[in-house]
Amino acid sequence: MSERSLSGPRLIIIIYLGVVAFAGLTGFLLPRIVSDVTEPRLFFLIELPATSVGLAVYGAVTIAVVLGVLLWLVTYVSEHIDDAEPGQNR
Repeated sequence: MSERSLSGPRLIIIIYLGVVAFAGLTGFLLPRIVSDVTEPRLFFLIELPATSVGLAVYGAVTIAVVLGVLLWLVTYVSEHIDDAEPGQNR
């Protein structure tokens, strides 16, 4: 049986999914802890209810999109932008 290593993109995806799940769980638990929660607007357009499910969706989707865009930008820059010249040590 071969061992799978947790390195590189696989590790980043696992951490990303963990952060998104944590944001969703936090949003789900928030109305149970705080009594006066205002209705969030997803991307300033879609009004969600101030219920456990509405806040879980808001938290998970917001973090997924923001963090996903940042991770995509890092991946794009690391793959397409190379300013080092061959044979040059820094």
